[in-house]
Amino acid sequence: MINSRYSTDTCEVVLRLNDTNQNQVQHLTWHYEMLLKSADDEQEQSKFEQISIIPKRDADEKPFRICVPQSRFLSELTWFEEDREKELLPGMVEVRVHCVGINFHDVLKARGLNPYTRTFAQSDENQPKLDRDAEPGANSNGTYHSHIMINSQPVIRIPSDVPPTDEQLCGLPCPILTVIYSLKYRVHLQAGQTVLIHAVTGAAGQWCIQYCQYIGARVIATAGTEEKRCFLREYYGIEHVFNSRDASFVNNIRQILPQGVDVIVNSLSSNLLEESIKLLSYHGHFVEWGKRDIYHNNNLSMFQLRSDCSFHVIDFISLADHLSPLIRLMLEEAIDLFVQRILRAVEPTVTYEPSQVIEALLRCNSGQVMGKTVFRITSSDQPLNINKKQSNSLLKVVSDNTMFSSEVCNQGTILISGSFGGLGLTMSRWMIEQRGVKYIALMNRRTLVELEKPSNPQYDYWLRLKRITKEYNAHVDVVQADVTNFQQVHDLIERFNKTSYPIRGIIHSAVVSEDRTLGNLTQEHLSLVLPPKVRGA
Repeated sequence: MINSRYSTDTCEVVLRLNDTNQNQVQHLTWHYEMLLKSADDEQEQSKFEQISIIPKRDADEKPFRICVPQSRFLSELTWFEEDREKELLPGMVEVRVHCVGINFHDVLKARGLNPYTRTFAQSDENQPKLDRDAEPGANSNGTYHSHIMINSQPVIRIPSDVPPTDEQLCGLPCPILTVIYSLKYRVHLQAGQTVLIHAVTGAAGQWCIQYCQYIGARVIATAGTEEKRCFLREYYGIEHVFNSRDASFVNNIRQILPQGVDVIVNSLSSNLLEESIKLLSYHGHFVEWGKRDIYHNNNLSMFQLRSDCSFHVIDFISLADHLSPLIRLMLEEAIDLFVQRILRAVEPTVTYEPSQVIEALLRCNSGQVMGKTVFRITSSDQPLNINKKQSNSLLKVVSDNTMFSSEVCNQGTILISGSFGGLGLTMSRWMIEQRGVKYIALMNRRTLVELEKPSNPQYDYWLRLKRITKEYNAHVDVVQADVTNFQQVHDLIERFNKTSYPIRGIIHSAVVSEDRTLGNLTQEHLSLVLPPKVRGA
């Protein structure tokens, strides 16, 4: 590639490829439907008046909240003034939010990656958890507000002699309730049992260690860096601490515990989860705190649970609405343990001002953090800029038919690469229902036979697409080709172009998912991930 640039038209991207092979693309231009600010939006933006407040002094007169942009870029988060509820419903209380602990869920929500994120192309009324993909915070309406309304039932009084500071306490509820609920109410942890806790240096992990030590269980831990492993040995006195970045911990643990581990608290994914579950002892308990394998619908061998083992999926945030009486009981227990000095604040607790909320979320997003990240809201005495008026539609989707013209929808075929995933199949259904597309070609390395198997994780999506295709008298062809193989793709497109419905549009959704933090990227990972996305394009 000799250059890659944005053209003067922001709706057009131009790539020039330096290759003498005549089969290679010399110049490629494509247009895409994008979010553009309309003239009205520009005027609306210009009406915003930004004011500076001191939250500790001004929050009651000028309540405010975080605004998540439609771009989902953390760098574009802003604070907006909002109206406070004038009337309290029975059983509700208003809370002036002094400070908030950040959970990784909040980062996912702000970036639009939360597991509860709205279903593609589904209307608002069909969204069961509509707010949860947009509002950072542990409850359904979010807590990144200066004031919130909550049910009074789980509210408890914190004694004045509780050692932690307000900043340390604000990061307490979600992690400590997850720990107590998992170990006490799900696996019924007993003294003398062994507990393996993975990736343990976050808030939930540290309180899990403390609770296990209080019960009298033996803790084995993993962490991703030598710095974190040294911290666990020195601060918590854990003898056996292993690496969580590879499967070496499996043999290490088998050497010291040949009979296996009683309880595994897991937040690792993919092959590391599969290796971990093999370490369960007879009547062992596997507690799954991670979300990736669950929401990716990954398979798990039931054979590993054959020795009377149990598998517990814990998602306390989604359970909170159903466990109100128990939440109060567990909160009271947690505070009592702090009063008795059995539990203590996690280390470190890093505090930010509300004007630094972007830095706070980026810290959590790095995946390298220890302890707990919190930020002050109404307890802050530092200046904060807020916008006085919030637009309900900062960005609008271009509503013309540039992308889905009649020529595309009725006289051509739309080719989708990497189309066997849930996104490709759902997108196909949406185009047929909402844009009147009549001909779609699903291109994949796999075959129709594999797509038709009930064991295929996307089988339900495929059946729904077949039903919609029949209902709307549309046509979906499944074609086999490797998107990284130019000749295969070239021949496929040529074959379609000789028919009455040539390729009029391409949606490139081919991807190899191999998530890594930047520091752990190697050439091997890049050579696996880049070809389908870059060469395929």
